[in-house]
Amino acid sequence: MSDIFVSHAAADVARAAAVAEALRRAGHAVATGQREEGEAPARLSLVLWSRASVDDNAVLDQAEAANARGGYLGVLIDEVTLPFGFGGSTPVDVAPFRESGEGGRATLVQAVGTFMATGQAPVAALPPPPPPPVDRSGTRKLAALLALLVVVFGAVGWFLFRSNAPTTGELIEAQLGKTPCAWLRVDPVQDGSNGTLGLTGVAGDPAQAGAAVLEIARAGEMGVTRVSTDKVARIDPRECAAIDEPRKLRASPGGRLLVTGEPFVLDTALTPAQALARVQISLDPADRSMALFGVEPSGVVTWVLPDKASLDALKGADVGLTSAAPNRYEFSVYPDHLGWTGLFLVVGAQPLAVAKPQGTVQSAREFAATLRKATATGKWDADMVWFRIDPK
Repeated sequence: MSDIFVSHAAADVARAAAVAEALRRAGHAVATGQREEGEAPARLSLVLWSRASVDDNAVLDQAEAANARGGYLGVLIDEVTLPFGFGGSTPVDVAPFRESGEGGRATLVQAVGTFMATGQAPVAALPPPPPPPVDRSGTRKLAALLALLVVVFGAVGWFLFRSNAPTTGELIEAQLGKTPCAWLRVDPVQDGSNGTLGLTGVAGDPAQAGAAVLEIARAGEMGVTRVSTDKVARIDPRECAAIDEPRKLRASPGGRLLVTGEPFVLDTALTPAQALARVQISLDPADRSMALFGVEPSGVVTWVLPDKASLDALKGADVGLTSAAPNRYEFSVYPDHLGWTGLFLVVGAQPLAVAKPQGTVQSAREFAATLRKATATGKWDADMVWFRIDPK
């Protein structure tokens, strides 16, 4: 059995052969093809992403199978965007790769050697911190001028100036939507004003996400000395598509979706065991459609309410539906397991182009493909919350 299987599109045979030869010279046993055959897969599936392979079903199937067992490593041999579902790890970038010459081979061999030694692919890089803040000397001069104006116009003008300044939490919030394999918000209780910034939401690597946010805060001289990720759920990094696809629709700070009733406790005296949480949905006047989904740390996504009609139909269900104002809804959900669970809301100016029946369950990759088609055109927004069920 080969140590490494190089998966490639039919159009990339020559370049795949060059990759295989470089790896063989480094001492690895290598096989090539579009998709592995047989029951014993290679330890590492090296997937060559090119203009041809990103749309090759056989290569996609191979990559998905390898990703599921933790044996996937992507390689960019052309400058292309990775297919949905493969954003949780950084590909080895040797594009443009040619079958002749030595360009990119050393980088490739080193990355494969690291994988074979550690069993792990590189983790996707989080966005870099923002550039250092502009020189604030002008701000200090402005403050001095304002001090003089206060004498003339009174303290009200100064108060209004200060109230318009963004808070630490608001400055951080503006950066969070760029983080791959994550959906993060600033905890309103720990908003950074006292030096500690709390995050809520979900990430493939909460610790790494927290470290990146701390660097952002330090680069911006925001006075944050610690970032807490205690309220951040961890999703399987191989299933990032479940949150990355709706993250691309995120167009506003949120506020449409809220879960209340904390602490959430699983009552095992009930049959079946269940917890209680209240879901609040607040739609804007421009929201002509909505869909509510459940997502688990495993990446599995459930179509909870596929459209507005299914939300209105809750009036006949035993979920305590209330609507205190137009476009404001509150109802109960009953999680049946311990640990983290997530809900996310997609709204649009038009209905989803593709929808699944209520209760449909999809894998992360299946859901990402469906949502991509459903929101291919039009104006959309999304909101997401995560909450944890604890034992009684």
